[in-house]
Amino acid sequence: MAKARKKSNRGAGKTQKKAMPRSKGVRYAPEFKVDCLKLLAAGMTLEAVAAKTGVSAVSLCRWRKEAKEEGSYPEILAGRVGIETTSGENNEVQAGTDAAPVAGRSRAPKDNIAGLSDEEVGEILKLKKEHAAMGPAQIRAQLKRFFGWRISVKAIARVLRANGYRTEHRTAKQEQELQRFEAPRPNALWQMDALSLRVHKLRVYLHLVIDDYSRFIVGHRLSETITSEDAVATLERAIEKHGKPERMLTDRGGQFLAVRKETSFKRYLERETIDHSVSRPYHPQCIGKVESVNRAIQKELIYVREFATAEEMSVAIDEWVDEYNLRRAHMGIDGLTPADRYFGLQSRVLAEVQARSRGRQSAAVSNGRIGGPLEELGDALEVLRLVLVDGRLELRFCGLGVELGRAED
Repeated sequence: MAKARKKSNRGAGKTQKKAMPRSKGVRYAPEFKVDCLKLLAAGMTLEAVAAKTGVSAVSLCRWRKEAKEEGSYPEILAGRVGIETTSGENNEVQAGTDAAPVAGRSRAPKDNIAGLSDEEVGEILKLKKEHAAMGPAQIRAQLKRFFGWRISVKAIARVLRANGYRTEHRTAKQEQELQRFEAPRPNALWQMDALSLRVHKLRVYLHLVIDDYSRFIVGHRLSETITSEDAVATLERAIEKHGKPERMLTDRGGQFLAVRKETSFKRYLERETIDHSVSRPYHPQCIGKVESVNRAIQKELIYVREFATAEEMSVAIDEWVDEYNLRRAHMGIDGLTPADRYFGLQSRVLAEVQARSRGRQSAAVSNGRIGGPLEELGDALEVLRLVLVDGRLELRFCGLGVELGRAED
């Protein structure tokens, strides 16, 4: 008995936490219930509304269920919350304000997941099916760039999870650990890498060259070998079409950097007066932008399609590169496409996207897709360029140089 009494006094003298008042047995006015339902309809969670009003989440859930059964649950209409009553009247108030009621039934589109229309959900799932590597944030950028739709990342993630897709989330700590750099302008720095692939038993190599500033793929080539000559051929083709870069960044692959003798790739860069930088050993993050393109093309094309020949794979890669350059919003460049930035269209495109997204009501009233450089530039080339090499001026036209003479001090 003494031991039992000692156990019962164990908590004596300690400060007890004050219990939160419970809403059990409390009667609430109908107007108060309507205000709570408005908060839920405006997007607040049960927990947030419970903390704000002091009503239990269980009671809020019951009120919401009863209101939906009665047909009096608030509906979202273009950023406003409308209350449909059983008498057929509809009172609208601005979400989060005390605006006066407005008469008339709600014309809001029927929402199914996360407050989105069927058209918006369909476009999200279409993008995910076509681009398996896209996450919720990338899909959001794609929809904003080409449709002007402002949809939250969380809403897109809920749509994906509801349809069986897994979503990944990068924490703030992981973001801080990444050290990012970016070239100051187009053609200031190009990154180059080679990706090993297979077409049945045949081993092939995809050489990729991207512009660091814009992420635009300036050159690519599929070959059965991975030699210094293959790297030179890929780079020559890119320079003929887009002009000469100031600097090249590669890893320490044998086609770029030989140990005992100078490679033809290095000789070519010296002849063209292009600076060459190499990544640190065992540190692929240095060429992370081109590595990211490698991963995307594997997830979206190489791993999902079977190719009968290397020629068939080459044609598919050409189509994928065009899609990536011209019709794919990129997270690292403010949701623009690589072509938007490479060809200097970012200001005009961003202004159009912002104007469209600020006025967005729903997918039903959008004005179609927002255009891009493909419609107005076609296969744009950098055809004329004036450069200074060792004190001498050169005029370059489509990759061909004409010496103008020594520059005067």
